[in-house]
Amino acid sequence: MVRLFEVRDFVAEEWPHVLIWDLFVGRAIWLDSLERDVGFTWASLLLTNGIGPPGLLLYVTICLLSGRGGSRPLYHV
Repeated sequence: MVRLFEVRDFVAEEWPHVLIWDLFVGRAIWLDSLERDVGFTWASLLLTNGIGPPGLLLYVTICLLSGRGGSRPLYHV
């Protein structure tokens, strides 16, 4: 990892990943899990902050398997 941070292009690619993906997608997972009352969210957040997209995929899978997934209506009739 130390050698990778010496490469200028790696640093330029890694910071947007950390700032955008980890923070915003992690926050979206957290807020959505509170709204849908989904448990076991910590694993998705850990994977999202560590690797990225597999964490989001895990969260979607957890939502679907727990029966709390799918789209929400924009309004209730």
